[in-house]
Amino acid sequence: MDDTGASYGAEITVTARRQEENAQDVPVTFSVVSGSSLERTGGYTLPDIQARTPSLTAYNSNPRNSSVGIRGIGVSSASDGLDTSVGVYIDNVYLGRPGMALADLIDVERVEVLRGPQGTLFGRNNSAGVLNITTRKPEFEFSGTAELSLGNYGYNQERVSITGPIVADKLAFRLTGFNTHRNGVLPNTKTGVAGNSVGRSGVRAQLLATPTDNLTIRLIADYSQEDDTCCVSATKLVLPETVSATTRRTLQALAALGYVPTGNRSDSSNNSIQNMITDQKGASLQVDWDIGGGLNLTSISAWRYWHFSPLQDSDGTPLDVIQVNVAQTKTNQYSQELRLASAPGRLNWQVGGFFFHNRLRDHFILNQFGFDASNFYTTYARLANPNAAAIVIAPGSQYLDDVDTSVTSIAAFGQANFEVTDQLTLTGGIRYTRDKRDGTSVTSTRGTPNPATSIPFNYDVTVKDSNVSYLLSASYRITPDVLLYGSYSTGYKGSGLNLNSAVSPGTPLVLDPEKVRNWEAGIKSELFDRRLTLNLSAFWTELSGLQANIVPTNGNRSYLANVGDVRSRGIEADASWRVTPELTLTANGSYNEAIYTSYRNAPCPVGVTGVCDLTGRPLWQAPKWIGNAIIDYERPLSVHVTGYAVGQLSYRSKVFGTADGGPYTRIAGYALANLRAGIKFDDGKYDLSAWVNNLFDKRYYQNLSTTQIVGATAFAYAGQLGTPRTVGGTLRVSF
Repeated sequence: MDDTGASYGAEITVTARRQEENAQDVPVTFSVVSGSSLERTGGYTLPDIQARTPSLTAYNSNPRNSSVGIRGIGVSSASDGLDTSVGVYIDNVYLGRPGMALADLIDVERVEVLRGPQGTLFGRNNSAGVLNITTRKPEFEFSGTAELSLGNYGYNQERVSITGPIVADKLAFRLTGFNTHRNGVLPNTKTGVAGNSVGRSGVRAQLLATPTDNLTIRLIADYSQEDDTCCVSATKLVLPETVSATTRRTLQALAALGYVPTGNRSDSSNNSIQNMITDQKGASLQVDWDIGGGLNLTSISAWRYWHFSPLQDSDGTPLDVIQVNVAQTKTNQYSQELRLASAPGRLNWQVGGFFFHNRLRDHFILNQFGFDASNFYTTYARLANPNAAAIVIAPGSQYLDDVDTSVTSIAAFGQANFEVTDQLTLTGGIRYTRDKRDGTSVTSTRGTPNPATSIPFNYDVTVKDSNVSYLLSASYRITPDVLLYGSYSTGYKGSGLNLNSAVSPGTPLVLDPEKVRNWEAGIKSELFDRRLTLNLSAFWTELSGLQANIVPTNGNRSYLANVGDVRSRGIEADASWRVTPELTLTANGSYNEAIYTSYRNAPCPVGVTGVCDLTGRPLWQAPKWIGNAIIDYERPLSVHVTGYAVGQLSYRSKVFGTADGGPYTRIAGYALANLRAGIKFDDGKYDLSAWVNNLFDKRYYQNLSTTQIVGATAFAYAGQLGTPRTVGGTLRVSF
């Protein structure tokens, strides 16, 4: 629970059950971060949400290969042929691709993180949880905010939001714009252009119409773009030659061309600039109609488009072996949701229907070979066989793949609550889902690429699924301020397609669905005249057929697979204590034991051949311990001036960076501290603050994977470093 800056006893309104409710009355395990508390600490990204909630992991190796995980489930490099395990919704619209959620979180009302399967009330089925983002609506009184932030590394961010009436009490507007820029923070010794810069901007326009007392219409249109050097990796370690004969050959071939890699680096030596370019746009229309008789009808119609066009060095070295290995992606999605809800009462219910269609087209340049390709592959071959023939590859030769895939889903769902007594409420929900996914993949070559790395594959695959999932729960109000609840639910994630991999024998084209069983028990309480909010929950989740992206260490392309069965179990805590009117303490954390319960046909770590059994081993990117805390102090300095200070601490324990869980993939745990201090003038009209993020300049890795040249064995591990210490100031004006 994130209640920073709220007044005594203030209720936090959420829509976790698709209706406005007090968060403490909802028998669901979730955290809520208010937009005002995000603004107070300068947060505006998914990692900022991660640093304020338990059990959440935001994974981003580039805008296309991003994902969100909850309780260790769902963190895998995204793929055209997979749905997401954690659904992301913005203003009730499901985002079909994870990269759509990477836009800055500007002018939001709140962010709810719902943990566990969420299908009986949400349009799309979500097997691990939901990230439910609600932006601020238009208002019928004129107001606005403007904000400017400046910092080191050339950081500047501009935000503006204006709202007001067009027709009194009938039509209002809201216009929101933002621009965020920061120079790169990872020096490049080869190009001189630092990596991991930030360049995002966007605009959102809204209209809110209330033509009658029983009808509300909200129209939203938005556009945003990204153009930066995101997600460049730094080498963490170089594998010893003794790991394997092929690793030794790879390192020797690199050395013969003049490159000797070194580990523990705070820079990059890639020979080209990494440029990530995305743009997205969308529109949604929500109509809420009180049709009488205690019934309310809601319709949500939406369209979204997302485009990704990257440029990156793809061999991870200063050599020109693989110039490009990228996917140019275009996706269009359409969705329609209808919900009918009863009025509040002893028996209240909701039923709904959902239609979703998403078409994605990719043009893959799987390998574009450079001027050093012939020399490298010839040297690599002759280290094993001195008499091997020379390998001649014309610079610019390409191995290409064109993918056209779509998913169509229809669903019907419903949930009802029955108050058996004033204290006891029973809840039941059910969902039927039918999915159809199809895709074609056609490969070709241009020039004279290396035959050993140019494996043709041409697919035309269709898979259909249907599923019934459900929820059963009970809640008991021990006192007016203490709620006890428990639930059992099932979840589902549809079949996937392995469309853009050089599939080796035994690797299926069709992935089985994920199926989830989830048990929850929790208590929500408000104590000491509601100055202390304390929520505790325990969970036990069993998932069969986890879908994941596997990155072989032998130089082959990555592929999708069901990686066996997993179990995630643990406890979570969420607390907010208003110690005095000036001082608020917020803390949350989780303990999560996420392991493979059955994975006997697993890929082996570097240096191990054959097939490995990972049963009982931890899931990757699943920290066992997460802890977050915020200290917020505010005190009047004079009649018109108020001072405040906010300290933030977040901790994540060690994880493994890849699915094989090898010793070289270990990412050390880390703790980060942020500080902000400011003064507000004229009853908060002007707010001036100074801040420092990553106060102690902690060096930490956010992800980790192998560095390898296609056709040769992995020779190092590299990952994206977290942002170093940044300092700056912010001026916010409200009018």
